[in-house]
Amino acid sequence: MIRFSWAGALAAASALLAASPALAQDAAPPGAFTVFGWYLHRASLGAGVEPDYLGSNDYRFAPSGSISFARKGDEAGPWGAPDDGFSVGLVGDRTLSAGLVGRWRSGRDDKNDLRGLDKIDGAVEAGLFADGWPADWLRLRGEVRHGVSGHDKWTADLGADAVGRTGAWTLSIGPRLTWADSDFTALYFGVSPAEAARSPFGIKPFAAGGSFWEPGVLASAEYRLNHAWSVTGVAEYRRLTGDAADSPLVSGLGSKDQLYASLHVTYAFVP
Repeated sequence: MIRFSWAGALAAASALLAASPALAQDAAPPGAFTVFGWYLHRASLGAGVEPDYLGSNDYRFAPSGSISFARKGDEAGPWGAPDDGFSVGLVGDRTLSAGLVGRWRSGRDDKNDLRGLDKIDGAVEAGLFADGWPADWLRLRGEVRHGVSGHDKWTADLGADAVGRTGAWTLSIGPRLTWADSDFTALYFGVSPAEAARSPFGIKPFAAGGSFWEPGVLASAEYRLNHAWSVTGVAEYRRLTGDAADSPLVSGLGSKDQLYASLHVTYAFVP
């Protein structure tokens, strides 16, 4: 699911592109917008619904967007899942590749169910990804990231996608698994005695620990309107487990079941 703001996407894009300018020596197409030698390939803008915070049972309307860059000679661009982090390939080809990845993680306020709790700032996470196609219909992807702004925790994502193309449609579905270290669990799901005392909902202090595990599944359907424009719908389900699920922020005020859905329009600058 696309869960990052344009500001977060641009921050991650700038950091990753700046780290690898040598990979884009070929000239960009005439008139293309370039950043450190890479040219803007596709831009997407849309909206969706998502939990009010990680573990919430309340939902909010949220805008979503993404951008992708390409090198000369790769105008078609590889297929990417809607929840991929912003990535720049350093080695490999379309069968097997690896490189840098960045992702924006939304923060958390102190309103509604979270009254009395400390705010959590939005974060930029950066790291490495690997992407492989063992078959022309199956893609495997893994990301390992570390917070570089907003938090300093370790996170990782694993996913597999069955991808089918028929006419103007591109359909995908596959499992997901998110992992994070115990410090991440403590940050997002722990409740200190001071926070419990300030909360008007009678929650108790909770020392969250252990690794964060969140399995799920994602499905997407893209319809290409013409050579430049396409529309994509995305639906995702996640299930919180372990101390994250046992936290009073989830068990008392929220839900283990997390749903996401979005609809966005994409424009390809170099069809």
